[in-house]
Amino acid sequence: MPLRTTLLFLLSLAPTPAHAQPTPGISQSLAQSRAARLSDLHYALTFHLQPTSPTTHGTETLTFTDSGIGDLPLDFRDGTLTSATLNTKPIPTTQINGHLILPAAILKKGLNTLAIDFTANIAPAGKAITRYEDKDDGNEYLYTLLVPMDADMAFPSFDQPDLKARFTLTLEHPTAWTVIANTAPASTNPGTTTFPETKPISTYLFAFAAGPFERIAPTLTGEPAIYVRKSQLKRAQAEAPAVQQITARGVHYLEDFFAQPFPFPKYDLVLIPGFPFGGMEHAGATFLNEDGVLFRATPTQSDYFRRDTLILHETTHQWFGDLVTMRWFDDLWLKEGFAQYMAYKALAVLKPETQPWKHFYEDVKPLAYAIDETQGTTPIFQRIPNLKDAKSAYGAIVYQKAPAVIKQLNYFLGEENFQAGLRLYLHQHAYANAQWADLINAFQTTGHQDVKAWADAWILRRGMPQIDSSFTCSNGKITALTLTQKDVLPDAYLWPISNEVLAAYPGSVSRKFRVNWIGSTVSVKEAIGTPCPALLFANFGDEAYGRFLLDPASEKTVYTILAYPHEQPLDLLTIQLWGALWENVRIAKSPPSTYVQLVLKTLPTEPDESLNRIQGARIAQALQAYLGHESREAILPQAERVIADRMLHAPTLGLRIVNFRTFTGIAETPAALAQLKQILAGTLAIEGLQLKPLDRWNIIGHLITQSDPEAHALYLAEQARDHSGEALKYAYAVKAGVPTTKSQSFDDYLHNVATQEDWITQSLSSFNAWNQTELTLPYLTPALDELPNIKAHRKIFFLGAWISSFIGNQHSPEAQTAVHEWLARKDIDPDLRLKVLEASDALDRTVLIRQRFPQ
Repeated sequence: MPLRTTLLFLLSLAPTPAHAQPTPGISQSLAQSRAARLSDLHYALTFHLQPTSPTTHGTETLTFTDSGIGDLPLDFRDGTLTSATLNTKPIPTTQINGHLILPAAILKKGLNTLAIDFTANIAPAGKAITRYEDKDDGNEYLYTLLVPMDADMAFPSFDQPDLKARFTLTLEHPTAWTVIANTAPASTNPGTTTFPETKPISTYLFAFAAGPFERIAPTLTGEPAIYVRKSQLKRAQAEAPAVQQITARGVHYLEDFFAQPFPFPKYDLVLIPGFPFGGMEHAGATFLNEDGVLFRATPTQSDYFRRDTLILHETTHQWFGDLVTMRWFDDLWLKEGFAQYMAYKALAVLKPETQPWKHFYEDVKPLAYAIDETQGTTPIFQRIPNLKDAKSAYGAIVYQKAPAVIKQLNYFLGEENFQAGLRLYLHQHAYANAQWADLINAFQTTGHQDVKAWADAWILRRGMPQIDSSFTCSNGKITALTLTQKDVLPDAYLWPISNEVLAAYPGSVSRKFRVNWIGSTVSVKEAIGTPCPALLFANFGDEAYGRFLLDPASEKTVYTILAYPHEQPLDLLTIQLWGALWENVRIAKSPPSTYVQLVLKTLPTEPDESLNRIQGARIAQALQAYLGHESREAILPQAERVIADRMLHAPTLGLRIVNFRTFTGIAETPAALAQLKQILAGTLAIEGLQLKPLDRWNIIGHLITQSDPEAHALYLAEQARDHSGEALKYAYAVKAGVPTTKSQSFDDYLHNVATQEDWITQSLSSFNAWNQTELTLPYLTPALDELPNIKAHRKIFFLGAWISSFIGNQHSPEAQTAVHEWLARKDIDPDLRLKVLEASDALDRTVLIRQRFPQ
């Protein structure tokens, strides 16, 4: 070849000029340009899995149809490229900002074939392919976790949700290993397993798990197989029937509700130890956190309920997320919000006796409200210019606010129109992608209402309304009943609201008034002339979303009627009234001591397990954050006595368990700590409760943070007693509460790449113990300084756990000053600023409550 021709050929293969080089991550503009030109993608992947190896060698053949012009970036970061050929011609393997450039000179209009030889990394943390080493039996297990844009750490790909592809997978592995992927194996030879091509799925939904997993076969048609590590087989066999049954019932319910068969050829559940999420909905193969299914402590009914919602949430994703996938992660709520809402909706039919909508109010709404009232909140639709920022979209806005708003939408549209809209949406976009406007258009079509105006308000705006109610009476009749809304933030938004107002009368049938309104005020004309109520509550049935406050007269009535809970049927309304009183405490309207005293009066006869759990958490919050010194000193011994009595003498095991957990968290006086040590030693028994290892380590961890003189000896004794793999994690976690080891623990968090993420997250509450704030305050600013690194290298939920732990257990003006000084810096990532503002609101609230009620 002549020299000039050779030079021209080499230049044609050179990377894109600097001014056009792709930026780090995956920008939305890059994604849009690729989605416009690419179609019909097929990946054929092979991974060679070797025991204990820090890497895996892989090969890939990627075919795609290209209708565009110009160079084409392919995403690959973290690993190495050995060779690459495009349409049989070698191309440079140089990576630019995590991208391999496919040269325009070799790309063809129409079908293209790319063949790549690569190496991907494997590690205990921080990689797309994670290794878990079972300390109990010495086995190792590998699993992928690619959401939101980590597929390009595992293999070269167009790693964006709207470039769905069909995947064929071959795994070469030790012969003793079992491997699981999106499809059932097509062929298995010793050491080689091939999986047939998938349906079209997004790159983040591709998955495999490998290791000496044991398979628990289904016993009935329609149930999933469950895969579990060898050392946990016996525990899993005991829980498998219930897990398989609720999954199968959920699939049947969802198939019927959506009028859409299960979208994929098979469905497996894989229990993953140390998994950083509750679950991940890979198409045809959901990975579940092992501890969320195989309980480490004696479970309560609430624990079983949470497991059911977890399983149904991930199962719903097979439709909402996998069959129809959001086009971009700014619409993350399209999968997470609906999966969460449909889990509760399914349980309301499958297990109505568990009172799912009461749990929804107890467990979903508070987390949403706690974020939405802060300056760090965002709209449900969150603008994400680059997928490297997509991790930050995960949180209470999509997991709690979105389902709460969907509940209001269901009420607004009516059940028939709501169901018809979901069916139309899934039918229109099956095995493809959609955005929020597509869903709203489906509802608009089936509901024949102005859903767009409703959605513009609730999906595109941040924050929430506060709704105050007032009424006047004359001659025993209502003369006026008015609802007023205002934005809890300074944005001054107004929302369309659909709610039901309850007017309650002593010894008489209550009246309810439905109101659909927008504007600052509305007069409930239907109420005029009806009897004057003793109690007015403006969110009966919990259909609406917002902060619903009690008027002064109703608040007095609520304090009176809740003082005698044994005379009240325990229903959703009762739980909401307790919530309304607690909200007055949180906004510094009512003293925390008044609420705690009422709880301590009613708790000895309260039969509801979940309310006991919630009240225990509120008592702990008041004692450890809100109460002034004098009130705390007066209330603490009484709280310990009441909860200890419930722990020992409550009529059901569930009540005894939840009060045991509360007692373990609040015990502080020498007498209470002595009781904990007696429980640990077995000299004080809780009827029906057999202490599990996690229970024992939790007690020891609490004794450590309380600087009990026997804590160190008990820690060493438990280490000698418990040789399980989990004990290593528990010991690591509780050691972070030792006052003299803070520096060592913090250094390990930052610099030891071998420490698994779940070890760190479990230890953060011990490190940041509420009564060690003088010790932990010096670490607050360095912890915030570490946020950019955490955002770049840790899994999705780690960032939130880190921020909330380091800020959440601080309660002093000095800590508040440190956080706000950090926020005042000019060079902070705007996304991280919002996350810190979310968490700092709780600190600001605590300081305000202590200032307003100092005693």
